[in-house]
Amino acid sequence: MPEKNFKCLEFDDENKRLNILIGNVDFIDYDKIAKVSVLNEDANFRGKSVPFSHQVLGGTTFLSGALEPSFYVGLKISLKDGTINAAYISDRKTGMNTDIYLEDVKEAEHIKKMINKRITK
Repeated sequence: MPEKNFKCLEFDDENKRLNILIGNVDFIDYDKIAKVSVLNEDANFRGKSVPFSHQVLGGTTFLSGALEPSFYVGLKISLKDGTINAAYISDRKTGMNTDIYLEDVKEAEHIKKMINKRITK
């Protein structure tokens, strides 16, 4: 049975909307959502700019140790009117390919699938 409540957001299927708990705290109607993406936001810019305008890209990195950027895994929720909202999966800074990162990405992908099912009905 799939969960409907996560640390970062809740599904309110009765009212057909998401309740973002960590990020842009707000309700978003399912029918206003255009697209959902799983992204990494640079920890230095979280809450200081448009969500996910400063991303840390995944994959092989040339930096190591203390030089690797820290970031938060989250969902970029793009609305049909062009507004960008964020729901952060990570409640702590993480780094590429750590256990925390892998767990957060797995949860983010699961939530993204659940949102996509609701917005394509």
